[in-house]
Amino acid sequence: MRKSLLGASALVGVALLASSATQAATYIPVVPPAGSISTTVFGINDNNVIAGSYNDSANVEHGFFGPLDGSNYTVFDLGGNVTGTEPRAIGNDGTITGLAKATGFTIGEEFYRRPDGTTNIISYGARTFDGVVQGMNNADRFVGDFVDRAGVRAGYLGEDGKYLHRIKLPFTVTSTNPRGVNNKAVITGSYTDTAAIQHGFVKHHDDTVTTLDYPGAISTAPEGINNKGVVSGLWADSAGNRHGFLYDTATHDYTLIDGNDGSTFQQVWGINNNGLVAVNTQQTDGTYLSYIYCPHKKANCPQGGAGAEVHPIHVSQGSPLRHDKSGRAGSKPRISTANKRGNIE
Repeated sequence: MRKSLLGASALVGVALLASSATQAATYIPVVPPAGSISTTVFGINDNNVIAGSYNDSANVEHGFFGPLDGSNYTVFDLGGNVTGTEPRAIGNDGTITGLAKATGFTIGEEFYRRPDGTTNIISYGARTFDGVVQGMNNADRFVGDFVDRAGVRAGYLGEDGKYLHRIKLPFTVTSTNPRGVNNKAVITGSYTDTAAIQHGFVKHHDDTVTTLDYPGAISTAPEGINNKGVVSGLWADSAGNRHGFLYDTATHDYTLIDGNDGSTFQQVWGINNNGLVAVNTQQTDGTYLSYIYCPHKKANCPQGGAGAEVHPIHVSQGSPLRHDKSGRAGSKPRISTANKRGNIE
């Protein structure tokens, strides 16, 4: 059964947060792999190859990747003591990062799978990383997190399956969770502050950091970023429901992503350089459906499952807080009304 790491959240109605725009978009249904009872797509590369996981009838989680139309999926399992394999991102060359659930790991071992199918577990010295690894750029650089010797969840940058160095933010945090990196070395993810509130961040190549809070959300968790500086991710409302968003670092506009299938629990993950985004929604029976969000009309989007529909985009304006590399803020931080629950992995 898929883990749920989201608690209750602060009250703001979605209708109050967003307004309709004239631009159209398409939710393309993802064809589930054979034997799937629940499918989650986490990543999509610039060739429209998707990567994700599915649960079979025995509730075992398997990894898969392949073309968006479902015509040629490859299913794989990490093996060993692993009881579940969860790809989180796929590069343009087919390299995959992800996590696996195994005895003794509370979230999962982190793995790096090369295009030839060889896989290694990410570690540093004698320490095997226990956390989430995600994000992938064209230089095979990726980001993730691990628990350090002090018991703090720390962020890191890796390359070609190996740890490079920590990712540090220029202010006090209790957890750092990088999730995406683009070809310009811009990194996005989330952090938890000393009040136990989760915020998004964008760390620029000059080491300045922008803090992101979706308007009215109690938790904001970016999950991907493309070369145009568009961030994809999740935010939580007061009813304990997840929603998806896009954030444009150039215009500071937020776009609401929801799948439009009547669900109240949506998740948005990776984004490619064409603006296509991995989306999934949880149904009332607990299963997941997956979509690819395409920021164009149906005729201008790639083919997927039958029944893709065109929907309006909803936009909210944000007011991000920018910090320099010494942690000094350019303006007074906005006061959050969040409680101390609701962090998102």
